[in-house]
Amino acid sequence: MVELTENQVRHLEAIQHVITRLAGNSFALKALAGTIAAAVIAYAGATDNSSPWVSGAGILPSVVFWLMDAQYLRLERLFRKLYDGVRHGEVTEPFDMNFIGYSSEVESMWCIAKSWSVLWFYLILVVVLIVVAVVG
Repeated sequence: MVELTENQVRHLEAIQHVITRLAGNSFALKALAGTIAAAVIAYAGATDNSSPWVSGAGILPSVVFWLMDAQYLRLERLFRKLYDGVRHGEVTEPFDMNFIGYSSEVESMWCIAKSWSVLWFYLILVVVLIVVAVVG
């Protein structure tokens, strides 16, 4: 087991704070996307002759949040790689937060957008909004 210096421990704590913030932002995007979709569905259900454009207006933010969420997850994975680099002594620069060197080790935003943790949530939102637009 490698003994960590005080600076390495502080560096790891700083990286962990960034990872925690990114995870919180990812959760907030999911909550906001679900709230907007629920509001659009409720509005479409409450009006007699709702336009398909009303449901369409909920699809665009859902897709944008989907891509933003995938980017947050990608950044989180990059910072986790940086964390491992500091922990294993590969990163020697004190308090270096540059994760670019790990970009080739982490999937692209598009691949992460298709991962199970993101795909199912946003795909269901978009499909339900499309059904509401077609049926409504």
